[in-house]
Amino acid sequence: METITNQSAPSTDAEFRALIPLNKYVRLDYFTELREFIRTNAMTKAIHETDGIEYLELATGEQIPLDRVIRIDGHLSPRYPGYDDYSCSC
Repeated sequence: METITNQSAPSTDAEFRALIPLNKYVRLDYFTELREFIRTNAMTKAIHETDGIEYLELATGEQIPLDRVIRIDGHLSPRYPGYDDYSCSC
């Protein structure tokens, strides 16, 4: 069984934002508006701000508020410090 570990643990939102690669396929964990956990592979397109909220825009056009992103490419958001990854590549 292979356990995924954090590559790094950024301590601020700015550090986390700086670790998000643009125009690259990433493994992304986030919560929907209904607090559903989603894990997907997607291509990032841009990070932008609308009405004071920062969004991660995917190539599909989907826009995810950055405060709902749990993990991206192994980097855990500082907003979810105790959110362990119990998945495995079984």
